[in-house]
Amino acid sequence: MKSAIKMGLFLSALIISQDGFTQVKSSNHSVKNTTMEVAISTNKGVIHSLYESIMNNRKFDLLSSIVSEDYTNAQGEKGIEAFKHGIMAVINAFPDAKWILTEIIAEGNKVFVRQQVQGTHKGVFQNISPTNRAISNDGMVIYKFENGKIISYQIQTDRLGFLQQLGILPSDPISLIQGNESNVFFVDKFIVPKNAIVEFTERMQYNRNFIKSIPGFIKDEVIAYEDANGDITLMTIAVWQNQGFFNKAKQLVEAEYKKINFNPAEFTERLNIKMDREVYKAYQK
Repeated sequence: MKSAIKMGLFLSALIISQDGFTQVKSSNHSVKNTTMEVAISTNKGVIHSLYESIMNNRKFDLLSSIVSEDYTNAQGEKGIEAFKHGIMAVINAFPDAKWILTEIIAEGNKVFVRQQVQGTHKGVFQNISPTNRAISNDGMVIYKFENGKIISYQIQTDRLGFLQQLGILPSDPISLIQGNESNVFFVDKFIVPKNAIVEFTERMQYNRNFIKSIPGFIKDEVIAYEDANGDITLMTIAVWQNQGFFNKAKQLVEAEYKKINFNPAEFTERLNIKMDREVYKAYQK
């Protein structure tokens, strides 16, 4: 009888012990889940603050509370000022810029955002002179957090739509290569180091203004891409009515260069600019 009682007590103690252990495990799991949920909620709150208080209301003094000192931008600049640099590039070109959050999803240490930027092009942006045109550009951003602060982000925007809204590209890009079969397309491709961009842009603009006065000129376009180092890959496309007008234009440009004492080869070599040049005609199947 005593033996049975002891066995009963032992089993009861074992059940209680196991139940208590299960409760501890469950409690620890619950604490971890709660901690993660709090972090996710906090990260989402940081992004809302970034867009509404800092970017839209220009309260940049608050950046230090949400951006890590270890943040590094695409140009290799570090810290809060590096983060601010990208925002100010937009605001300087679009003084009335407004960011709209259209969707926000948080998971782990990352926050995914769909955004829309609206503004009027009043200043130079990525070497594009002011057009005074209004834009509404959609994009996606993934922000990564570390210790409660933004450590990095990746952004993708509708670059084609952006250039079309500014009038840099036509609404139908294929129109760049459509036209009379006798049209000549003169294409230059340049890779320009970031420290040479200002001087190169001034020279390019001089050339563009000059060729527009030459008979047979139809139109020209400039397409550019900025890489992670800040260098620019740029293409100029000049469309001429036919080969005869194009040949005459080359002669007039060469004469202008002699007149102003400009040597293109020396210019590109001095600025370490790489250049490829091709002449195209409309492809007829």
